[in-house]
Amino acid sequence: MHNYHPAVELPADLPRKAFRARGANVVRCESCRLPKEVCICAYRHQVPAGVEVWLIMHREEAFKPSNTGRLIADVLPSTQIFEWHRTQPPASLLARLQDPAYQPYLIFPADETKDQARLKPFERDNGKTPVFVILDGTWRQARRMFRHSVWLQQLPILEITPAASSDYELREAAEEDHLCTAEVGIELLNIAREPAAEVLRHYFRVFNVHYSAGRSGTPLAKAEESRRWLTEAMNTQVSDTESASV
Repeated sequence: MHNYHPAVELPADLPRKAFRARGANVVRCESCRLPKEVCICAYRHQVPAGVEVWLIMHREEAFKPSNTGRLIADVLPSTQIFEWHRTQPPASLLARLQDPAYQPYLIFPADETKDQARLKPFERDNGKTPVFVILDGTWRQARRMFRHSVWLQQLPILEITPAASSDYELREAAEEDHLCTAEVGIELLNIAREPAAEVLRHYFRVFNVHYSAGRSGTPLAKAEESRRWLTEAMNTQVSDTESASV
């Protein structure tokens, strides 16, 4: 059984029937979960950031190869991933939410009047690390997580306004302005003016094209620019590290 992400250990009772869709019998890379012939591990580029992302993941997302939350964790090594539970959330998550060292924002549309009072624009509070708390699941799952998690009700809400419709080709969005988890991460990193946004954008492009190539034969050339960009960025990082150590 594949793990959700190499850095994460999930409970042993997670449903093993989560992924039985087309391609369930494909031989996949143990790390990126894509078919081995379109593996994207060579383009995984980790970068530091002045913000953190905490993913609260619906348990049915855990073993879906099409999940994009893992891409954020690939790029931002500080990313934390927690399994969602309505009444018994992880103690480590609750402790982090109460930690004065962090400045958490819950990312979700405040589309009801009672939620609009919680809206807050992004700003950096000196001495605190901004944290984007993202609900990782389908739109229906995320809405249920938002409405039924009493322990999230004290968090300020940060809304995003997508500059364009989703490029995610692997699942159909419920609404035109709905983004996948990785795209939400890109928007948030742009709001925070973090250079990691560009890294995640290119990495998501590679994932999107390679996954589609493994499933339906999409030409890998569509991601050539992003593969080249990531390769150059990684080479530059290595060169800078070597120069600093001399």
